[in-house]
Amino acid sequence: MRVLSLHADPGTSLPKARVDWVRLVEGMGVEGDRHYGKNPDRAVLVAGQAAYDHAAQAGLILPPGALGENLRVDFDPHALGAGARLQVGPAVLELTAVCTVCSSLSTFDLRLPKLLLGRRGMYARVLRGGVVRVGDPVHLLTPQAMG
Repeated sequence: MRVLSLHADPGTSLPKARVDWVRLVEGMGVEGDRHYGKNPDRAVLVAGQAAYDHAAQAGLILPPGALGENLRVDFDPHALGAGARLQVGPAVLELTAVCTVCSSLSTFDLRLPKLLLGRRGMYARVLRGGVVRVGDPVHLLTPQAMG
């Protein structure tokens, strides 16, 4: 499992800006992102390539960052569910909840919010911070592996 792209943007428009690395801060989220420090349980949005593939099957080709994600990964975070812990580079995230689909996705296509209902991505809290880079490996941790 790997990080395919990273996104952080202080503004409100989508797609979020693509970056080569992000600093994840424990309890705060992605430094420089509009959601930084607002809600620790919704600090990071992890979207899987599967969401982009699902949109593409419906004829909607979206640029990376279009879903408002901070991390786009090569697996479906929904398959892991809330409570799953991931080591992403040096950082550790805990998936907390399914991301709701907001009307801002309608800027790409009016069908998108309904199409990605329950598939957009998973929110996560930062349990251990660190700098994450594109291409970093992602490992599923058991609670005992937190150390």
